[in-house]
Amino acid sequence: MTKLLDGPTLESTKNLENIVIFLHGYGANGNDLIQIGKVWQHELPNTAFFSPNAPFKCDWGGEAYQWFELTSIAPEKIGEGLNKAGPFLNNYIDHISENFKIDHTKILIVGFSQGTMMALHHLCKREKKSAGLVGYSGLLFENSNFDEEVLSKFPVRLYHGKQDEVINYEFTIKATAKLKSLGFDIEYDLSDSLGHGIDENGIRIGLNFIKKTFNV
Repeated sequence: MTKLLDGPTLESTKNLENIVIFLHGYGANGNDLIQIGKVWQHELPNTAFFSPNAPFKCDWGGEAYQWFELTSIAPEKIGEGLNKAGPFLNNYIDHISENFKIDHTKILIVGFSQGTMMALHHLCKREKKSAGLVGYSGLLFENSNFDEEVLSKFPVRLYHGKQDEVINYEFTIKATAKLKSLGFDIEYDLSDSLGHGIDENGIRIGLNFIKKTFNV
């Protein structure tokens, strides 16, 4: 049985209507992105925030987690890693929906780096449509049957630094083109000076997208 992920949460300050789930990057943990939730919370009072630790520990020690190993950038290895981690993510989303009696169309995912890779690869393969996706500094991994496996479409907003030395921003442009060709409502923004990270402008763009998606 797939273990249930766990991590920090922020309760809604008013009646719960929507949920945001953060998916952190390689070597981080849930405490990383939950800080963004603290920034967004005052403008999203009816939203609760969840930031689970990825299912596997990193070799770095301490509280460093990973969705999958990055010992190889070979496509087949990345595909194996995504497939291994997928059930943990799907189980967690289903659990949050059932436990808090919130429909999947009211659950939005925010990813960074490896977390964005997880979201871009798996969310569209779920029959239960998500509210949307905000993806920072990531890429879309396409397995051989990717197009045929897309079961749901939702709005997507991507953001990437042009100085990113870990994942080139061109991957965001490619992901946008691919998903748009499949009928997704998707846009992206680039930051000229940003490296592999999230800046204030990206946080603002993400917030505005979420407010629009949740009709706040």
